[in-house]
Amino acid sequence: MSKELIYKLLWSTIEDYVGLWELLWETNSISSSSTSDIELAKRVLLYFIEAGLVNLYYDKWGNDQLVEIGLQESIEIININKYWSPPDINDFCVKVGSTQKGEKYYNEELIEDI
Repeated sequence: MSKELIYKLLWSTIEDYVGLWELLWETNSISSSSTSDIELAKRVLLYFIEAGLVNLYYDKWGNDQLVEIGLQESIEIININKYWSPPDINDFCVKVGSTQKGEKYYNEELIEDI
């Protein structure tokens, strides 16, 4: 898996809170993997969650009322396919935001191969 992809996805979470579907779009834009892009995006996100680089949040699309999701539930949510598709207005969705540790890993290029 390319570090380019990992850093691009991590940057997306630093720049703003992004939906899971947006991480998939980013993955699609640069992936050259034989693995399906959604599985690749899930793998990177799982790494980010387990390393404490990002947090997941529930949001009601269009209202920006983020509610942080706990670690165990976050790990389970990444396997729920409906959250990887763009939501309709007022639908619940899952967004990702970096932690301070995530920003440090990005800025100091501390990401390891996964």
